[in-house]
Amino acid sequence: MRRLRYSTAILLAMAGGSNTALAQRAADNAVASAQDAFGNSVGNENIGLYSAGNARGFSPSEAGNLRIEGLYFDQQIQLGNRLVRGSTIRVGLSAQSYPFPAPTGIADFQLRLPGEKTIVSAVGTYSSEGTYRLEIDSQIPILADKLGLTIGASAHHDVFPPGNTSRTWTAGGIFRWRPADNVEITPFWARDEKTDWESNTGRWFPAGATLPPKIKRGVYVSQDWADWRQYDSNFGVLSRVDLESEWTVRAGIFRSLSDKRASFISFYRNIRPDLSANLSMIANPPQSNGSYSGEIRVSRVFTEGPRRHTLHMAARGRDTTRVFGGGQTLVFGPVTMGVNVRFPKPPLNFTPTSHDEVRQGTGGVAYEGLWNGVGEFSAGLQRTYLKRALDQPGLARANSSDNQWIYNATAAAYPTRDLAVYASYTRGLEESGIAPETALNYGEPQPASITQQVDAGLRYALNANVRLVAGVFEVKKPYLNRNTANIYTTVGDTTNRGIELSISGPVAPGLRLVAGGVFIRSRVSGLTVDQGLIGRVPSGETPRSLRLNLQYGPASWRGFSVDSQIANQGAIFADRLNTYKVPSSTTVDLGARYQFSVFSAPASIRVLATNVTNNYSFNVAGSSGTFMTTLPRRISARLSVDY
Repeated sequence: MRRLRYSTAILLAMAGGSNTALAQRAADNAVASAQDAFGNSVGNENIGLYSAGNARGFSPSEAGNLRIEGLYFDQQIQLGNRLVRGSTIRVGLSAQSYPFPAPTGIADFQLRLPGEKTIVSAVGTYSSEGTYRLEIDSQIPILADKLGLTIGASAHHDVFPPGNTSRTWTAGGIFRWRPADNVEITPFWARDEKTDWESNTGRWFPAGATLPPKIKRGVYVSQDWADWRQYDSNFGVLSRVDLESEWTVRAGIFRSLSDKRASFISFYRNIRPDLSANLSMIANPPQSNGSYSGEIRVSRVFTEGPRRHTLHMAARGRDTTRVFGGGQTLVFGPVTMGVNVRFPKPPLNFTPTSHDEVRQGTGGVAYEGLWNGVGEFSAGLQRTYLKRALDQPGLARANSSDNQWIYNATAAAYPTRDLAVYASYTRGLEESGIAPETALNYGEPQPASITQQVDAGLRYALNANVRLVAGVFEVKKPYLNRNTANIYTTVGDTTNRGIELSISGPVAPGLRLVAGGVFIRSRVSGLTVDQGLIGRVPSGETPRSLRLNLQYGPASWRGFSVDSQIANQGAIFADRLNTYKVPSSTTVDLGARYQFSVFSAPASIRVLATNVTNNYSFNVAGSSGTFMTTLPRRISARLSVDY
């Protein structure tokens, strides 16, 4: 906290001579800025069907499909609000003409770049469960049109759904330097430190094919000695050079590092209807994930009357290292769920850790063609090379490699001014995540695998402001889960076929709508399914997700508005054998916002009640088989001021 106070003092001192400027944080509003219902985040707000962790039933983050301002980034830990002002999920039509798309969708992050006026933004948040946050961000133009700085710091006390807490401080900064009119260089850095991160018993395993019993949510039950720390960093440099003859060179190099000190994960196992269970814990030695990654892209634009042609040549790569394993299982015996029983800290005897290193390089070319009022076409071809070295205690080094051609093609046509139709095919080599904590090979990174996607759809302008987007898709990739030996590995293939819908825009004076739905038929195939060892439907996958966001604030209300979100999720299979389900559930959020001025400084107050009916349901982590309760009712208030 001392470092946070120093960072805050420096930030405020640097911004002492600020003038009133356009809002930086007070105007954060995910509903107002959303172009569709597929996924949008602004500051602390996010809405939509998809996110960096879930798109069309898969995870862009887990697959390695993340971008910073459009350039490839291998993330080991989240970038955070000190660096990121928002993100967009690119699937379907929003991925058309996006250079080098990916089958599992792309999460594209936009940095909090400095502007032309000095602004200091202070954001304070408090939630009814005890979470409180203070964030301070500033943008400072040092040399007009030449050099600017964004700098920020924050302090958090977070209370998580199972009742456990952590303390976090963050700091970060971004320089934007234009040494010449055609050159821009943007270095950035951010650091997060989580301390006193309490373990919790938020992961549940029923004794049979039945849902866990309900207990009061938000009650902390664990061991006081099972606290841990984590240190995370992201830094890098983005650059852009605009050359003559419409050539552009863009490059980015990034470092992402997560350093986790000894950590603890608690479980309720063999849960019975009378709330009796067995308590166990996995204790882990220090572990870390780190990567260097980046991309260089050269683009050339040719203009031919109403037609524009763009050629991209790109090379990207990553060097990723992970230290994992070495954990110890601690068994404490019978307990009653929701009752905190103290156990003395046992001696910890960690085993040697494992080391994994992956190096991947990809080179490719892509073409984009746009004919105004007629349509567009794009195609890309890439060659990717991947090498992996895995060192495990007592075993010889395991080396593997893979070389693959990956490619894509997209096309869109504009039959009328109001209608666009599109279709695409994408083949990629994507990451497959790591083994969950319930597998014997917990933490082991899985080999990259070939995935492919076909989709098609349309966008129709219902009027000048409201747009309808509808599409169909099919995504195929290997299916990973625990086998009969409890090893997390490939056990078949999975195919997700679906329909996605979005409608967004102002539908009446002062009334804005963002609504959407995705319906997915997910199926697993292969020998493991044929033998009856797993079911044909992946556990934890919902066949239906619906979102309805409304915001109403006419001009006569003078900055006041109200909003709501209704979210519905279909029933999901709760186990790998498809013997029972978590029922469908619906949650309702209600909010209000007031934008005003404090001594001519833009400000806003945001009050939000989530899950107002206190709906009680469960999430299922399909690969681990664990149950986690959904969030209870929560009321939060946020005050933002831009000086």
